[in-house]
Amino acid sequence: MPHFYSRREILKLFGATPVVAAAGGAMAAPERWWGQAMREGEGPKLFFTAKDLPGMRERWARHPRFRGLREGLMRIDREEERTFLRQEINYHDPLRDIVRAGDRAEYMAWIYLMTGDEDAAELAVECVRAIMKFPVWDFFLEGGEKVVAVQRASSTTIAVSCAIDYLGDFITDEEQKEWIRNLGEKGCEPCFTGLHNIRYPREYRGWDVNPKTPVGAERLKFPNDSWRRPEITQDTNLRAKPAGALAVGLSTIALYGDAPSQVDRWLEMAVSHLKAFEQIYLPDGGYGEGVHYADYTTRSIIVGLQALNTSGVLPLELDINWSGNVESYLQLSMATNENPYEVVNIGDNGRPREMMNNDYQTGQFELRTAVPCWVARKNRDGRAQWFGENLGALDTIWSFIYYDETVKPVEPPAEAKTWYSDLQWIVARTGYAPQDLVVSLRSGVGYNHEHGDRNSLIVKAFGEQLIADPIRPPYNFHDPSWIMRESAGHSAVLIDGEGHLYNNGVEGTNKTICQARISERKTGPGYDWWTSDATQPYRVRNYNTRAVVRSIVVFYDLPAVVVVDRFTKYREESIYEARYFGYNWDGQATLTAEGDQFTIRRPEAFASGKVYCRNPFSLDVEHLPIPEEVARQHPYVVQRSTEKNMATTMVAAIGLGRTGQSAMPIAIREVGDAIEVSVGGVGRTGRVRIVDQGDRPEISATI
Repeated sequence: MPHFYSRREILKLFGATPVVAAAGGAMAAPERWWGQAMREGEGPKLFFTAKDLPGMRERWARHPRFRGLREGLMRIDREEERTFLRQEINYHDPLRDIVRAGDRAEYMAWIYLMTGDEDAAELAVECVRAIMKFPVWDFFLEGGEKVVAVQRASSTTIAVSCAIDYLGDFITDEEQKEWIRNLGEKGCEPCFTGLHNIRYPREYRGWDVNPKTPVGAERLKFPNDSWRRPEITQDTNLRAKPAGALAVGLSTIALYGDAPSQVDRWLEMAVSHLKAFEQIYLPDGGYGEGVHYADYTTRSIIVGLQALNTSGVLPLELDINWSGNVESYLQLSMATNENPYEVVNIGDNGRPREMMNNDYQTGQFELRTAVPCWVARKNRDGRAQWFGENLGALDTIWSFIYYDETVKPVEPPAEAKTWYSDLQWIVARTGYAPQDLVVSLRSGVGYNHEHGDRNSLIVKAFGEQLIADPIRPPYNFHDPSWIMRESAGHSAVLIDGEGHLYNNGVEGTNKTICQARISERKTGPGYDWWTSDATQPYRVRNYNTRAVVRSIVVFYDLPAVVVVDRFTKYREESIYEARYFGYNWDGQATLTAEGDQFTIRRPEAFASGKVYCRNPFSLDVEHLPIPEEVARQHPYVVQRSTEKNMATTMVAAIGLGRTGQSAMPIAIREVGDAIEVSVGGVGRTGRVRIVDQGDRPEISATI
């Protein structure tokens, strides 16, 4: 369980330096540190100061990198937004409508700060006034009474704080006081409630959706059991969001409000939870919910740190490998012809195809630029700067705020190399461009938003995803497509038609106890190979399982991939299978299988495979038993044994090529007790020797 800092530990932290000694005293007497000194001088003062404004305004007006952001925000139809605020908004919808009002408040206040556009300021004020009319800012309740901030009250707290800070004297003192009061009651206190529940999950009174909200009515159709929600949330992005938002909200009140009695307890709670993430991030900076959630989590944390430090409430640093965190984004990038910002979509990562509009108007876009900009500035990290400029997708106001153009980007070398992460997620690649090879295997332990995907495989080459991991299945466990979250929906293996242990969805998409691990890895000239042992996840599903092990050999220059699956049982013979999904969201994939050969074709590239099994097998193209319109997006090749056995080995040797090229020669044969694979032609052949007499195959490779 993640570490929690006690009140005594936080008091020691507050008293660590003379700068914050007064803040330490605030725990007993807020008036000692609260006062005019913190609020003197011109604003803004929450994330940056008035002395930064001239340079920021110049950069906003002229810097070519931020032209898209600038023009995108200016294209927002203000009259349409006013119509929404005056005629359409539902003040009982804290799922959707409050987000639209909050986003527009932040955007318009920002435009006013950068340009002096008073029409934008007036719209920002109208947006915040609308937010003030919402009786609650989130749709979760504790014990049916107290509002719990998860995402919506958290994002609204940040949006209102930004509006207060950016608008400055444009709003009257009286209206500012009203906004501050609501910020505390509807923003900070719900953030505190949720974080208190996470800290003391055995004491809380249960979370549930507010039945008076539209989302409450929707969730009643497929009710989740939320009793363990605070405990499950302890190491997820949904802990970081209210912690960062609480830090922002209390800092805003410290800067602009009167001396409130609650800020001291809010501060202690926010800092305790922010510090806890030191134990959640791994030493190499990795974060187990995947790229999109890692970026969301880190953004939530650093916005809170920025507010605490800039406001002067509390200078605070966290012992987290920030540069390593951005490095994980880089290594899990997978640029394709379709989407230059695609990621290795382990778990719930990967932008849904219907949300690939890079559009500031709708907010449906890829964005991983703020964290790299912050890390580049903080650590003078040119590699993070390069990622933000090239693979981070759209810029945001936050990436603009954090950007430091004096940090020169450092492009990572395009080289054949395998990345082994502390997560035990493995990525082999030849570079970071769409045409480069990427081969990924998901080993490791469970995290929130995981799938039943241990030992699942992803292969991208020549701009195309060829062996895919289906993207973003539904959250509703009653939906037949929930099966896409299970092992059956991945390029992985099944035993008697079943994958490894996974959730039934009644508690959401939280982590399981499943643990795979890298048991061996080798590198040589022109190749890398590794073995991942996923026995435990399959054995807890069926205790007769003895071993489930997958080895992957990557020949970079051919390019080719060899997959070796070894199955053994303690008792009860079984049927074994390996699945290879094609990427067909756009309907342009063609999968064929005949005899012992299969092909997955995309417009610009193909994967041509030859398979082998120690026992008789079939090879077919199939679809999942889900609605046809979804199933046809995710066809797969399946190699399946046709006789039950106590043990078997399956091999797939897969050559990769550009459309128009010939498939490379592949041969698989038995030589004594071993299986030998050759891939490639004269002068450039990759060879793999597999000795599979035990539970775990012995692998050797040459090229």
